[in-house]
Amino acid sequence: MKPFTSAAQAFAHLARFTNYEKTPPKGRRTPYDLRRMRQLCAALGHPEEKFAAFHVTGTKGKGSTAHYLAAAYGKGAGLYTSPHLGSMLERIQVGGRPVSGKRFAAVMTRVVSKARTAPSEFATYFELMTAAAFEVFAGCGIAVIEVGLGGRLDATNVLPSPLACGITSIDWDHMDRLGNTLEKIAAEKAGIIKPGTVVVTAERKPGPLAVIRRAAKRSGAALLALGHDIHLRDTRADRRDRWSATLSMKGTPPLRVRLETPGRHQLDNFAVAWAMAQASAPLPAARWRAAAAIRLPGRLELIKGNPDVLLDVAHNPVSLRALAAHIARAFPKRRVALVFGTSSDKDIAANIETIAGAADELFFTKAAHPRATEPEVLRGLAGRGATFARPRQAFDAARQSAGKRGLVVIAGSFYLAGELLRAVRK
Repeated sequence: MKPFTSAAQAFAHLARFTNYEKTPPKGRRTPYDLRRMRQLCAALGHPEEKFAAFHVTGTKGKGSTAHYLAAAYGKGAGLYTSPHLGSMLERIQVGGRPVSGKRFAAVMTRVVSKARTAPSEFATYFELMTAAAFEVFAGCGIAVIEVGLGGRLDATNVLPSPLACGITSIDWDHMDRLGNTLEKIAAEKAGIIKPGTVVVTAERKPGPLAVIRRAAKRSGAALLALGHDIHLRDTRADRRDRWSATLSMKGTPPLRVRLETPGRHQLDNFAVAWAMAQASAPLPAARWRAAAAIRLPGRLELIKGNPDVLLDVAHNPVSLRALAAHIARAFPKRRVALVFGTSSDKDIAANIETIAGAADELFFTKAAHPRATEPEVLRGLAGRGATFARPRQAFDAARQSAGKRGLVVIAGSFYLAGELLRAVRK
């Protein structure tokens, strides 16, 4: 095959491959299978074995935890996350910078050429992206890998035994693929645990935590649980809902940090990252203070203006509860106009019930994505609000409703946030 000359050309070719992010599989049988990914990695010479990895999963917070870990390890560290806000290239980063279009085109040329080891192309879009990330990270000493969906059968789970595994909080999400109880969902997430590694979890609910404990014991992995082995003491918040705390764990000097990204839940995410590293490849306190100072994109991101805009990628009940709590703490007297859209595979009714009360006015819309829920469906579940065919229309109406001193909140979907990001920053 001819080499790709640009990232755009590579992505145009990738569009031919099965993409479960856009079109989820139908029926009860799962198409997720590590066999294809193992075959592809073998054809590439096993790039997944050429760097030390941290592997992170969970329902909420896994992306934030991954960002904190990569930031702590600095310039040479790789980071693989999904989905993205602005560009697919954001998913593969080194030293906090997305892979260049030129580098991506070269790597994807090699990956796609090796995907032709069967009579026809056999890998999925996500598998090819994951393999490309592994190829890029083969030149890194350490990389942080975020699970795409679940854990046990996720393409990232071909990683050999990582330095540490992280499992953030467990909640309801992707029940059609992961199970209809929190214990079943926890079992899928715990599928990333490898023999002899360290496992750190923020999960506190007895049922899911017991599942994670059993999985760690079966694998001979050491488990560190927030609230049991890892402690947050003297927690405080400022008027902007930015939290500070002292982190402590046996055998490790305590650490006092203040997070720049708002929200109480970020303390848990940061603590998981800190414990994963300190239990396996420790870093000095200065690195963690630098990591605490980063501003996570799309996580309670405040863009100043007339009115101010709060952009958050919250898309399940637990993350939307955190968003509602942040609005109450940081903006108690503001008029709030909520722009909301979500995917059809989410617990839509629970999502709306969780967040609707935090807003004075609701503006429902849909991202340009095949899984986006129709705005009329969202309004019907809420029992109030206005509907708009396009996100920009909803955003403009919300700005008028909020007034210059109010607050526009955008939430419900990575895809919605990504579509509105350019308009918001203008």
